[in-house]
Amino acid sequence: MQPDFLLRFVAMIKRKINNCLFRIIVVFWLMLVAGLGETGCHHTDEKYTAEEQAILHQGKVGQITDSIASFPDNPELYAHRSQELANIQQFKLAGMDIRKALQLRPLEAQYNFQLGELYFQQDSLQKAVTYLRRAVELKSQSLVYQMEYANALYHAGSYSEALRVLERTSKMYPPVAEIYGLQSRVYQAMGDTAAAIASMREAIKRSPDNYEAIMAMGDLLAATGNPQCLIWYRRAEKIDTTAAEPIYAQAAFYEKMHQPGQAISLLNHCINVDAFYTDAYLLLAKIYLQQHAFNKGLTILNLAQRMAPANDRVYFLRGSCWEKMGDTARAMQDYRRSLIFNKKAEDARQALQRLGIQP
Repeated sequence: MQPDFLLRFVAMIKRKINNCLFRIIVVFWLMLVAGLGETGCHHTDEKYTAEEQAILHQGKVGQITDSIASFPDNPELYAHRSQELANIQQFKLAGMDIRKALQLRPLEAQYNFQLGELYFQQDSLQKAVTYLRRAVELKSQSLVYQMEYANALYHAGSYSEALRVLERTSKMYPPVAEIYGLQSRVYQAMGDTAAAIASMREAIKRSPDNYEAIMAMGDLLAATGNPQCLIWYRRAEKIDTTAAEPIYAQAAFYEKMHQPGQAISLLNHCINVDAFYTDAYLLLAKIYLQQHAFNKGLTILNLAQRMAPANDRVYFLRGSCWEKMGDTARAMQDYRRSLIFNKKAEDARQALQRLGIQP
């Protein structure tokens, strides 16, 4: 009887050891999973730097990261975090999240649209077109998707396809100004100014107080030398009395038409409306240079430097003033400054070479 008892005792001990070992393995596995949940971001195929980890655990993004830790298979959370990351220019992390959302729910139109928009923001136009097209295929009734798809095609240079999308969209919805506005830009890019003007008129019919459309109409007419552009610029000026842009546009047209007196008056008015509108200073200085009014040019350019100290054109024009006045030392100094702020400023480089300096 003793051997049997010993055998049963040994078997019992083995079972207890095995059960204990099993419990230890289970506890270890649970701890490991919990640890991954706390430190990871639920992209098992992605690696994050310490800096990226910090971003994922800050502010609104951090709150969503906490939710993802609890619900790692919820695509809406990844899509939401992607949007928040895109808002703070973290495009790499935003892309990882929206692709995760698409992996979890590949037929969701919104996620395809969001990824297309993300690529568009980064100027990856062909990829943007691909995903925006997919969004339209999945949800063709969305005016927003159709318009963004057409806009991406326009920026990608696919003008004919963009026009086809806009034509189809105009038949699907009551005509809206945005359709004709984008159509106008496409025609303009194709060099068809008459069609561009006609489309912009349609846009303005549907949105008579649309500042952007009215300015665009002025620009289209100005490009052809049509003085009717002034009517549209003045109309835009009335719509937004705080905007310097329509005042500057009028001045630029007068300068182009060789009417410097009216241009100077408008440019001074433009600067009074917006002291930081640098283009007004530059055009005013250019006119003074043409008139050989170098001291006036210097006065304007000194003001411009205070408002825009990193603008290379300010230094180039001021260098031109100094050169015309015979002060080559100051001219060279400003030409060099122009190149510091814009290494591609060929006119400044050529000016230095003309003065015997190799930039």
